[in-house]
Amino acid sequence: MAPKHGLQPPEDAFLKRAKTSATPASRSATPADPIGKVNFRVEYPDIEIPDTEEELEDFKTPPGVELQISPFKAKGASKPGELNQCYKVVPTEAWMNMRKYTNFVIQKETYKNNHFVFVRSEDTPPAIRASGSENLKDFWVARILQVRAVDSQHVYALVSWMYWADELPQPKIKSPDQVTPSGGKRTYHGSHELIASNYMEVLDVLSFAGKADVVQWFEEDDNLHSKLYWRQTFCRQSGELSKIREHCICKGHFNPEVPMYICDNPQCNVWLHKPCLVDDILFKTYKKETPNSTNGVSRANSTKGKGKSKPYKNKFSADIEEERDGVPPMFLIKDLRPGHEREWRERISCPSCDTELE
Repeated sequence: MAPKHGLQPPEDAFLKRAKTSATPASRSATPADPIGKVNFRVEYPDIEIPDTEEELEDFKTPPGVELQISPFKAKGASKPGELNQCYKVVPTEAWMNMRKYTNFVIQKETYKNNHFVFVRSEDTPPAIRASGSENLKDFWVARILQVRAVDSQHVYALVSWMYWADELPQPKIKSPDQVTPSGGKRTYHGSHELIASNYMEVLDVLSFAGKADVVQWFEEDDNLHSKLYWRQTFCRQSGELSKIREHCICKGHFNPEVPMYICDNPQCNVWLHKPCLVDDILFKTYKKETPNSTNGVSRANSTKGKGKSKPYKNKFSADIEEERDGVPPMFLIKDLRPGHEREWRERISCPSCDTELE
């Protein structure tokens, strides 16, 4: 697949961004030196890579082929070194003949290997830098893997692309938490979340618009001190996202921009989605208030796997009133049935252990 067209083959054009060239358009003048006009591209030879570090030490690649040990180590990767791969930059001779550098300077700013950078796309307003942009999604984001140059005017960086969640392709198997049927963004993806990948590309460093502050979030808390973060990877070979931590009775995930409730029982300590708590109390209310009804009762006996059936629909509603003045969060429940209209409050209990939330 062509790099940074979004992670879809060219014929799939649902993504908002698309490039027509092999690299993001440079805002500089075309270099006079013919080598500056070379359109480098990255190819991926089908070479099996050893799984263990010991075997990797003795691993040899064919001439012109290099091994990239991915700097991205996701907690939920399917296997160690999932993103490692062999690659070849073409034209190979032009690439290999250039000297390697560990850093370079653009407008008095020093860039080094493993720095994250903003990259101008064809949609980026001309001359704008990331530091002055109100919308960081005007830019692409990449991680520098290697720098080579002919001279100070012709500097190229091999990068690994980061992807905004909106750019993800439709999964091979439909996922219930997809935001749209045709895209790969999930409901747990935050607006400042990036997905690391092993899609690589060679860029002219003049397409860089500044350094990006990107951190890896291990999901051990909800305190994100960086504006941009990543926790998941997208594997070029498998076309799959790495797994992330499961939460709640629904076995779903955590969007750090959407508050969750935490059970106060240290033996449970489960993180709970608000819709799941509301769904749980409505099933329980329906069962209690309509004891002679069999519709949905078997489902109401379980806090997991309720599916799409909602026997309480149009009969009961519930919302959560947040904690205030020392009063713990409460359910506000309404009976909507004709002739039974009323409302009342109940404490919120953990669906897993029945501990009341404080």
